[in-house]
Amino acid sequence: MKRSTAFKTTAALLAVFALLPLFAACNKTAKAEYFDIFGTTAYIETYDADDAEKIEREMRRVEELCSVNIEGSDIWRINAAHAGETVKVDAVTMFLLTLAMSVYELTDGCYDPTVYPLVELWGFAAGDFVAGTPPEGGIPTDEEISAALELVGFGRAFSLNASECTVTKLIEGAKLDLGGIAKGYASSLAFSVSFDICNVGGNLAVGMPTATIGVPAPRETEAVSSSWLFSFKAAYGQCISTSGDYERYYFVDDVRYHHIIDPRTGYPASSGLASATVISTDGAFADAFATAVIVGGADAAERWLSDESNTWELDLVTVTENNEVTSYGPELTYA
Repeated sequence: MKRSTAFKTTAALLAVFALLPLFAACNKTAKAEYFDIFGTTAYIETYDADDAEKIEREMRRVEELCSVNIEGSDIWRINAAHAGETVKVDAVTMFLLTLAMSVYELTDGCYDPTVYPLVELWGFAAGDFVAGTPPEGGIPTDEEISAALELVGFGRAFSLNASECTVTKLIEGAKLDLGGIAKGYASSLAFSVSFDICNVGGNLAVGMPTATIGVPAPRETEAVSSSWLFSFKAAYGQCISTSGDYERYYFVDDVRYHHIIDPRTGYPASSGLASATVISTDGAFADAFATAVIVGGADAAERWLSDESNTWELDLVTVTENNEVTSYGPELTYA
């Protein structure tokens, strides 16, 4: 198994996609509250039920602003608009859109929230996907993919005016989806209260002094005897996100298709990476950057990490389709 350390290393230590119960130094008085949000399950371990309710309310406000499915949300209104139409949005939505544009530019378009028409086409849209089940009409044709690609490209499909909190649609039929950044942002809201762990669909915020967290293998093999592939120490204040191709997928004619669509090709990402775990002081950034790494692959990730224009502090662990692990920073313990 490959082990290496490279590029920027912060004091932070990495984390997790499917959070496993390996916590160390947990305060046993914290109580976990579970709730459904963003089409997934979230939980937060707090010391006060009022704190848990406060964070849930704040998260639900983000969902109500950014969901593609909630009628009247900012994103729903943008997606329903016609080309040339300008939509006024909340400051939170504009913050996330502006950050999304920054990650889009940093990652050469590998993270692109306008990929949603392709996500719909492949049958992975929120509310549409049934585990292991391909779309009724089968996988998209090359012609359908080419047509959807004409709607994709954050830099040309939408214009943002941050000072006015407005978004103008430039291409008829273009759509946005902030699901790949809003959950990370929501998890970081927990830092406004005292808590141990907050997990929103695998986007993790650590509020305890230290915790040991396990990350699962993206592919099951006889060589992986544990439910987790490696573990690491995480510290207070860290926001962690893992993107993986093993949560939503289906098979057609023995070919595996997953939900992380490459906005450059229109097909599921095929970079050779199956899992990417990112840690940052910004939960929203970690969420979006993890997706970009899966799309762009190892070489692109190394280039982004070493780019002098990249002002984000982050660490990274990648896992290939063969469960080969590369650490850009954290010290890992293998199962």
